[in-house]
Parts: sequence; C-alpha cells; structure tokens
Amino acid sequence: MRPDVSVVIPVYNSMPYLVECLDSVLKQTLDASRIEIIAVDDASDDGSAELLDQYAGRHPAMVVHHRETGSGGPSLPRNQALEQACGRYVFFMDADDVLGEEALERMVAMADRDESDIVLGKIIGLGRTSSVKAYQQSGKVDLFRSEVYRALSPQKLFRRSIIEENRLRFDEKIWWGEDQIFVTEAHLVSRGVSVVGDYDCYFLRFREDGGNITQRVRGVDEMVQHVEILMEMVADRVSDDHGRMRFLARHFRYLASNVLRGGITNDDAGYRSRLWERCRALYERYWAPEMHAEIGAYESLQIRLLGEGDLERSVELAHRAEDSTEAELVFDGGRAYRRYPFFRTAPAVPDHFYDVTDRLRLRASLVSSGWDGTTLRLEGEAWLTDVDLAGAGFTLVLRRRGDKHELRLAATTADSGARPAADSAPDTARTRWRATIDVPAAEDGASLTTGVWDARLHASFHGVRRSLRLPATGGGALAPHAGRLLAMGPAGEVVPVVPYATTSGRLSLDVGGWLRPVEAGAAVTSVAWDGDRLLVTGAAWLTELPAGELSVTVALRRRAGETPAPRGQLARWNPFRALGGNPRSPGLVVTRGTPRDGGRSPASCPASADPEFFTVELDLGNARDESRLGGGVWDFWVTVESGSESREFRLPSDSGLTSEVLGRTRPSRRKAGASVTAYVTRGGYLAVDGQGKHFPVRSQLHLEAPRRRGKAGETEFPGRLGALPGENGVITVELLDARGTVMRELPVPFDGEPDEAVESVTSEPPAAEWPAFTLRVPTALLPPGGTARLRMTVEGAPGPVYGESVKLSDV
Repeated sequence: MRPDVSVVIPVYNSMPYLVECLDSVLKQTLDASRIEIIAVDDASDDGSAELLDQYAGRHPAMVVHHRETGSGGPSLPRNQALEQACGRYVFFMDADDVLGEEALERMVAMADRDESDIVLGKIIGLGRTSSVKAYQQSGKVDLFRSEVYRALSPQKLFRRSIIEENRLRFDEKIWWGEDQIFVTEAHLVSRGVSVVGDYDCYFLRFREDGGNITQRVRGVDEMVQHVEILMEMVADRVSDDHGRMRFLARHFRYLASNVLRGGITNDDAGYRSRLWERCRALYERYWAPEMHAEIGAYESLQIRLLGEGDLERSVELAHRAEDSTEAELVFDGGRAYRRYPFFRTAPAVPDHFYDVTDRLRLRASLVSSGWDGTTLRLEGEAWLTDVDLAGAGFTLVLRRRGDKHELRLAATTADSGARPAADSAPDTARTRWRATIDVPAAEDGASLTTGVWDARLHASFHGVRRSLRLPATGGGALAPHAGRLLAMGPAGEVVPVVPYATTSGRLSLDVGGWLRPVEAGAAVTSVAWDGDRLLVTGAAWLTELPAGELSVTVALRRRAGETPAPRGQLARWNPFRALGGNPRSPGLVVTRGTPRDGGRSPASCPASADPEFFTVELDLGNARDESRLGGGVWDFWVTVESGSESREFRLPSDSGLTSEVLGRTRPSRRKAGASVTAYVTRGGYLAVDGQGKHFPVRSQLHLEAPRRRGKAGETEFPGRLGALPGENGVITVELLDARGTVMRELPVPFDGEPDEAVESVTSEPPAAEWPAFTLRVPTALLPPGGTARLRMTVEGAPGPVYGESVKLSDV
C-alpha cells in the first residue's frame, strides 16, 4: 500500500541525537503503515551509519542509503531520497531534530482537509530561534497576507506531486540557503498553504558540538548568493504587488540582521568591501521605502545606512547590534526615537532614521465589566514596552460602523501596577484604567443611537498618541450573556443593548439588535404524571440576556377563550400559587430554577441564550381546577419579561417530544367519560385536552379479541391501557350474556408503571407503547353468544367508563 508520508532524513555524524530523531518518527500516532522513512547517510564516521542499519533491520518501512563519499551538505542526500520516495507527501527532517508525536497525523489531516500543497507545523527551537509569527494562525492561510513566508526552513509537509511535476530539487552547488530557495519555489507553484499552529510539531535543536551546518564559516558567496537568487525569483515571479513587497522586505530583514551583521564585522577589509558592494547592488535594484514598515527598527536603520553608502557607521552598528534591544526611548515633539548609535551626533544622521513612533504597540486587556442600572462599567489594563503609562491619559472611543461617527469618553487611571505584562518585556508594568458608558445619556445627554459601536482605547503620553481595538476576551472579563433591555429616548422606547466579543475577540456594543438581536424563546423538555399532578419541565429565555434578568409567567388558556385560565408566575425567590391573579387560589404552581433531575437545555435553545428553567405543576386532585379544565382544550402560554419589555407566545415542545400524545390519559373524577391528556399539537405546541375531545377515555381502553389456550381449558384476553384510573381506581373485564346482562367481573392484572416521565415518544398513535395486560379465564365461564368489555372505575367519579366490546363467539 502506498504510504501517506515519506520522511526524508539526511544523516552526517549525528550521534547521539540520531537515536531520539528516529524514535520520534517511529512513535508517530499516524499508523506506521502510512509512513516510510528514507535515510541517506553522507559517509558518517561516528556510528550513525551502523545505527541506521540496526533500525532498518527492525523496521521494514525504513530504507537506508549509504554514500561512500560525503557531499558536504544536505542537498544531495535529500535529492537522492526524493528519487526513491513514493508517499503522497514528503516531510524533510534533520537528523538532530525531533518530531512531536501527533505531528504527521495532524499535518496530513490538514493537507487533505484544506487541499493544501504545503503544511507548516509549529516549530519550537531547542537552543535556537524559530519564527513565532509564522505559526500564530491555524488552518489555511493566504501566502501573501499571512506570516508563513517568514519560515523558509524545509521542515514542512509537501505534496510530492508538486515536487515531481515541477522537478523541484535542492541546488547541490549551494550549501547555504539552498533550503530557502527550494521552499520559495514550492510556495510559488503550490495551490495553497496551511498551518498547524496549535500543536508543537517539530523541535529544532542547537548542537553544542558545533555540528549544525549553520555554524560553519561562510565566504562572501555563501553569505549573499542565495539572497540574490531569492530576490530575483520573487521580483520576477510574484505578480501580487503587496505580496512581492512583503517577500522582498523579508529578505532585506535577513540581509540586515544576518548578512550585514555577520559579514561586515569580518576582520578582512577585502571581505567586508566585497560583501558590502553586493548588498548595495541588491538595495539599488529591489528596495522600496514602504518596506521599512515590514522590518524592525534596528534593521531599518541598517538598511538606511546601506542606502546612504555609509559603510563605516554600518560596521559600528553591526558591532553594537547586541545593544539594540536595550536602546533608550527618547520622546521629542510628539515623536519617539530609539537611541541607537549615532543618534544626534556629529556628523548628524537624520532623526527619521531612528523614529519608532509608528512601531510603538499599545497593548490592553479588559479585566472586568458589568452593568450598574443603565450604565456599563469597564475596567482594564494597558501597557507598552519600555514606557511607563502611569501618567498617561486614556480615552474610550466608540466608533459606529458605517459612518464612523465617534463618541469619546474620558477614562480614569489607577496606580501603575508593579507586575509585568505577561506577554511583554519584564520591565513593562500595567496601568489600570476605568471607563463608563451611560447608554441612555451617552451623547451629550441623549441616548446612544442605534447601530454597532466598536470600542477602541486611546492613550496619550509624552506627546505621543497610540490606540488599539479593545480586546474583550480572556479571564471572563465579559459575560457571555451581557445584554440588557433599556428604555431609550424621549418616548422611552425599549432597545436591546448588547456588549459582545467579535469573532476576532474585540469589544463591540450592539444598540438596537443589528447583529445581536434579543429574541424570546421557550420549550418544554419533559412531561410526567405524578399521581393526579401533571408536571411540565421547560426553559425560557431572551437571547443575549442573563437568566437572572428574566421574569417568566406560564398560563393555560382555553382555545375558545371564554373562561379565565389557571396561571402561574415564576417567583424570584420562592414558588407560590396563583389563579387568575389571585394568590390565595390553587392553580398552576411554577418553580423557578434547575429541576431536581438536573434539567437539560432544549435543543432549540441557541448558544446566545442563558435559559431560565422552570417546572409547572397542575394538580387535578383539586376539584375546582379539574372542573375548569373540563371545559375544553387548553394551550400553554409563556410570557418572558425583562424590565418593561414583555414577549408572549404559545409554549412549544422540545424536538425530542415528537408524539402527539405525551402522557397517560387521566379519567375525570367529576364527569363520566371525561379525561385529561397532555399532548403536542401538530404545530408543535404543548396543550391539555381537558374534556376528552381529542383523547376520550373510551378510546384508551383497548381489549383485543380473545384466544383459547390449547388444552389448558383457558381463554386469554390481551389488552392495552392508554388511560389509567389513578390511586384506588379499578379496571375490570366484564363478561355479558347475549341479553347484555353482566355475568362476571374479573380484575385486570396490571403491573405497569404509569407515572414515568416521557422523555421521547416516537410512535403515533402510541397504542403499541401503552401498558399491556393479559387476563386468563376458564373457558367454561364464558357466557355463550356473549361479549366482553373493559370497565374503568375512578374513585370519586360519577360513573364508570367503558371500552369497546369484543364478541365471545370469536373464541
């Protein structure tokens, strides 16, 4: 079977690291049958070759090729392995590095899902640096807009078909930077790239023995040649203007931080001069001013000196590169400068070479938020590397989408915190700020107009102004259901106001329900009979609002609407009874809070809702209530309120309650033949049939045709009961003669449990699910030509209820 991945490993004197490298491949969670390992030994003499043979002898999926003479670099061994590879994908690995256990499984799955030709797995440096920004996203990314081009090492998953179709190979004439050329060529022919940024896929090791190829001494060609090839390739083959600019800027960043920094400090003046001139040629041919924003401040200064042709100062800057991260900030005239070498010294270097104002990145977090009446209170922290913001001025800016109208609200500050920001330099302290939004009076005493408002935080310090879109996520600073219904404007119109976190985690305020509407809903989750009590459990909600802000009322209304309905209100702290608004009368008892069984959110409840659970109890043991229910068919109605806003609608059932009949029919004690049945209408709403209009008791007493039991001399009467008589009630089978006279009454042997809650019923009608019984009668006792029928007697009822008759002549 063709493997999914060919893992290519060039090996040269890689002991003892090679053992951990090979073990990490063999321990992959991707099935071993889906992996082949191709190791090419480049004439090692430290025992690496022998170890490879030992592993290959134990693992058939591993193939080893031995070279008699060393090639001097990984290119030739990688190319030799590519000629042998047969996997759908190829992964290039160095012999001193380690794979995370799930790395190949995750990368292959992502490549298949996204149909990407290249997958970057997050790389962690072990004593070495690796790009962080390249792995900040997960999933399929845009090559030109993302940061994946920062990572040009070959430790990636490549679809082998693009390698073979384009005859991509590592340049064997170049031993430095050849991997960057290969990866760039692959990017330029690929149909898509994805990133596994949420799992540590690859561990890049720094070898203390100096065995990394990156630690070799390089000549001018090795320092510059691959950059020249890359820049020419990008300029010639990238048609996207923005992408071309960013790719070239990436190589100029490398030119400043690696080539110039490492090359012009060489003791050989001729070496420095030759390298300088080749770098100057690249500047003249490819540099554009907008690239300054794509590279760091130190690299930008070095490139400016390159452009000025100032080799002497560039050399000194390279020698003092280690001090660049600690350079002091200088504020002057509303601008910020780094005190890099030669700042305001003679001969003068222009100030704009050192200007980092636009590079200062304000950071902030929302610590807490909450409502105080109609006022939304926000508290957060702000910080900026190397800048003490204790004396800064803060402003909360709300910007309305569409017309970008802004509302500026002054924020107050507390003492500067001593603890450093978690994701900043160690000496960066946080400053606490607070702001309030009085929504009905936010705009000079007038209500905040409807629309979606995005929150920004502005900071002013030393004449400099920085701002950012205010984050809303992390630490529970913003509740998931933080909305309110507020009276706004002169007419007091009720308007939903919902603070929420956008998909990018930023704070916004929806006034008027443009994107976060407040919608009412409710559903029944279970129905059960407990003796004569009907128990209905459900939940109600207003989306975006917390359950604690809701008041829920449940009522029964007769279809025709002639008589008042039993009605119950959710108590704030204690359950109570109410009937037609009179708290002294019995009726519906509604209990607020999660039911004893733990409850479950209805399937129809959206994620934006915080449901308020309730249990409704209707006691048919109460004569007055049963009498009222006997007047017809009743619908359950629910009213959900918050403040002065009220939403009223019929109570729907949850999707799990699919049958027309939910509970057992209960015969009436007050009226012969009447019954009470809870059911779901065809429209999906909960109702009660209080007079047997749809579900008469007679139709619930089902006696099947009798059958004789062989030689035993007995006759069996099978049947099912959709209605149960309740406590102290009796069900019998009456045997009548041909004239209709009752000759015998035989009790029905019934062992069923009628009071279980019905969580989900799938048959309609559910007669096959009714409790069943079988009555055995000596055949000799059957009156000739007679009939048999079921009879139900309910304690306290005015008379019995009879089911359909069956003929005894059928025996």
